[in-house]
Amino acid sequence: MVRGSGKFKAKRGGGRSFSRHLELDENGVAGAVDRRPKNQEDDEDDSDEEEEEEEEEEESSDDGLGGGAAQSSSQPEMSRAERKELKKKQAAEKAKAKGGGEDEEEDDLLINPNRMAKKMDISSLNEPKQLSRREREAKEKKEAQEKYWKLHQQGKTDQAKTDLARLAKIRAEREAAQAKRKAEAEEKAKEVAAKNAAQRR
Repeated sequence: MVRGSGKFKAKRGGGRSFSRHLELDENGVAGAVDRRPKNQEDDEDDSDEEEEEEEEEEESSDDGLGGGAAQSSSQPEMSRAERKELKKKQAAEKAKAKGGGEDEEEDDLLINPNRMAKKMDISSLNEPKQLSRREREAKEKKEAQEKYWKLHQQGKTDQAKTDLARLAKIRAEREAAQAKRKAEAEEKAKEVAAKNAAQRR
């Protein structure tokens, strides 16, 4: 038996291709749609077909305008590239005319609402700044804390009063304990002095 035959092992079954992307044809039959990008050759063929279609449309539009003679008198013959550019410009103008409102809506959707829309000027620095809701709440909270702390230091808040009462009680207990220790120490000193006097006799 061969040991360490390698990291990669042959897997049975091969790759599975599921037809998940189904779309209806003209006849109503569901068929798989290839979602992979097309080759460049396909793109070139498509572009050639589009150019031919554009030329046919131009020819038909020339016929519809009352013959090529009338147009040729007003405009000289244009080359194929010039006609293409003209067609693109016209399409762009139509798109602008139709989609002007749509572009604005898209811009509104793309704008970050948290970012300021206008730039700050030097004159606007002197004006009072409008705070956002969070900033205003944070400022109010900070001011309330400072006010409470001042009152607390003066002993006017409920917490300060209870703290002062507790401290006064502790202080009284400590003073009483200290007085008791002092009295005991004095008593002990008297007893020691009395013993010493008795021993001398």
